[in-house]
Amino acid sequence: MRKFTKYIGLFMIVLGIAVLCTSKSSTAEIPLLSGLFILFISNEAREDERSGAIRASSAFFALIIGYTLKLIISNLYQHQIIAFDLISINYFLIVVFFLANVIRYSRLYFFMA
Repeated sequence: MRKFTKYIGLFMIVLGIAVLCTSKSSTAEIPLLSGLFILFISNEAREDERSGAIRASSAFFALIIGYTLKLIISNLYQHQIIAFDLISINYFLIVVFFLANVIRYSRLYFFMA
C-alpha cells in the first residue's frame, strides 16, 4: 500500500500537467497540486527517523526557496522585466511542493546513498 500512494501521486502529477496545459478552467492546477502533495506525504519502504527528518527539512528548505522565488518574481514583474506573477496561492504551493519533492528525493537517493 505504501508504494501504491507513490504511484497515485505520480499519476496525479502527470494528469495534472496535462490538465494544466490543456484546460482553461480556474481550477486546472488542483490535480497537479494534489499529486505533488500525495507524493510528498507518501512513506518510504523503510520509514525511520532519518527519512522523517529529511522530509521535514526538505519542506522547510522548499518554503524558504519558494518564498524567495516569489519575492524575486514579484519584483521582476513590478519592474516589467517579466510578464507573469505568482499571485495565486495554488501556484506558489505547486512551486513549494515541487521543490520539497526534488530536495527530499535527491537527498534520499542521490546524496545519502
